[in-house]
Amino acid sequence: MFAELVVDDAAAVAPASQTLPALEIVVDDVVIRARTDVDEGLLARAIRAARASMS
Repeated sequence: MFAELVVDDAAAVAPASQTLPALEIVVDDVVIRARTDVDEGLLARAIRAARASMS
């Protein structure tokens, strides 16, 4: 299974002091947004929950 990579140009326009490092993962119709320093276990549980909600 492959995921589409989407780049948001709005982050490039915002001042650096107002942006937080973040990632966005799309699983079907669910969008998971998290900071890059999120705990790996928490992120894995969020992805599993999103996948489970699709079935």
